[in-house]
Parts: sequence; structure tokens; C-alpha cells
Amino acid sequence: MAEEFIKANGLRFTVSRGGIEQDILNCDEFSAFAGEFVGIVGPNGAGKTTLLKALAGLIEAQGEIRIMDCSGKLRRIESFTGRERSRALCFMHQDTSVPFAFTVREVVSMGRYPWQGRFSSLSSVDGEIVDKAMEKAGCLPISERLVPSLSGGERQMVMLARALAQDTHIILLDEPTASLDIGNAQNVFRICRELAAAGNCVVAVLHDLRQAAAACTRVCLLNSGSVLSSGSPKEVLTPENIKSAYGVDVQVFENPAGEWDFYIN
Repeated sequence: MAEEFIKANGLRFTVSRGGIEQDILNCDEFSAFAGEFVGIVGPNGAGKTTLLKALAGLIEAQGEIRIMDCSGKLRRIESFTGRERSRALCFMHQDTSVPFAFTVREVVSMGRYPWQGRFSSLSSVDGEIVDKAMEKAGCLPISERLVPSLSGGERQMVMLARALAQDTHIILLDEPTASLDIGNAQNVFRICRELAAAGNCVVAVLHDLRQAAAACTRVCLLNSGSVLSSGSPKEVLTPENIKSAYGVDVQVFENPAGEWDFYIN
């Protein structure tokens, strides 16, 4: 049985709006294992990004979150130092803006910081990892360009390269294909599948159900902050579940490529 890399129980995150407390996340249980590529899907406002940020330790949700450390021990996330957590997991944000005029290479190199000493510079091994990450993400040819001059899609691939350079066994991605053309989007999914096949754990927030069904080993469907269903794409993406989460009637079928597909009635 595959090792459990992420285990969360009783997650709750509440915000105050107009003096009224509202649950953004109310998730009884979430797990992710080595070798999995898990797609978190659901309608706008379902709590997808909130769940991902909670798993990364970026927001303080109620409940318990355990992640696998570099020694193979499942530990409560609050027990990690910042460096320990950054060596165990990386988080790719939706926001790809860079406030200063860094080059692509400089931004991708930032992924190596958790592995460096306090005052050390990049080693030759670090440089090779950075080059390999840029090559995988397709941004090696623009490595000397300034990131603020790039398009949104190009910046997204740079941030993916930085996540790859961080070289962690847990990879959390928030809408990694949102600004990408079809070619780059397919490259992102290929990279995610390769990372999972190598024994890592990849969890990504996705909007496109077709992409999630085609690329992910497991899909977690959220609705109103709770897990409505979790399992294989065919098990989760049923007409009943889609109606419950999205409020639309769909017909589900297998397309000519043999993949899960749907159309709206």
C-alpha cells in the first residue's frame, strides 16, 4: 500500500463577513498518497484554494494536518520549522506577479533556498537542478529575460520551474494551467504525472473537469467547503455529483479518445 504523504482531519476555516461568521472550509477528512496526482475540483467558492493553503500551512485552519517529512515520518505541520516544511512541500500560487526585475533564472533559483546554508551561494549541483527545472517547464530559452516583461502564461511556467527546482516530495499547485495555452497545459499535466509516477505526491486545484479526468489518478470534488466525493474520475464525476455541486444537468460519456467527457443538457 502506498505511503500516506498528507493526512488531514476536521479542517475548518471561518471568516467574518459583515459581523457574521461563515465557514469557507468544513472538511472532515483529506488524504493524499505517494504516487498520486490528486485534482481538487468544484464550483467557484467551494473552498478549493483554502483547502490547498491549509494543507501547505499557509493559513491556520482548525483541525489536524500531518505531512510526511524528509525522513519519512508523518508529522503535524505546526511541528515543522519553515526550512523543514519548504524541504517537504512546495506551493505554487495562482498569483505569478514578481515585484522586482528578477530574471527567469534568478526566480527559478529561489526554489533552491531551502537547501542552502544561511550565507551560501548556488552550487554547481544547484545550478544543474535549476537548468533541468527550466528545461522541463519549457522556459530555459528565456532564462535571462526579466520576469515582469513576460506574458501571464510565461510567468506561470517560470513559477512551475521554481516549484520543480525546490525538489520536494509533496507538490501543491493552485490552478497551474489557468493562463496557459493547450500545449503548455498538456506539458504541465505531463510533468505532474511524471512526478507522481516517480513516487511523489501531487495535489492541484483545477477548474477544467475534462483535464482533471484525463490527467489525475484521483479527483476530490468540493462543494460549500466540504468533500462531496473522492475517488477515480469516473467514480466522482457522475451526473448526480455534477448536478449537486454545479447545479447543471449533464450527460457523461466516453469520447473517441476513450476519455471521460460530458456535455450540458
